[in-house]
Amino acid sequence: MKRGFFAHCICYRQQIYRKHILFIDEKEQIVEIIPFCNETSNTVFVDGILIAVSSVFHKYLKEFTATLNQQLENSETRLSEAITTNPVYRNHIISEGHERCSLFCIPEVDWENDRPKALPIEIDTVFPQ
Repeated sequence: MKRGFFAHCICYRQQIYRKHILFIDEKEQIVEIIPFCNETSNTVFVDGILIAVSSVFHKYLKEFTATLNQQLENSETRLSEAITTNPVYRNHIISEGHERCSLFCIPEVDWENDRPKALPIEIDTVFPQ
């Protein structure tokens, strides 16, 4: 059975998806990402930016966060773009159905300007828990 994760913004495979659902199967692999049309069973709403990465990404989370905070020192940099251009993120990109994934979330986002509400950035683990 697959589980869905719906978010305002999903960073997945160097792309930014707005209002999509990311589906994961029982092997913890990404099955698909589709535009949100209506609520489906087994879907969790994630309030913030959802980041889909490889299962070993948690080992590099401090490095990712430190680099992200540096990127955001420029007040013109959008959070979603900073994530997809972050070298730590790029080293842990995951493809559909090829390996186990992890999902992280940055919950405090100002959607008017796609910037964090506060620095330093806080990142929560969404999957696996």
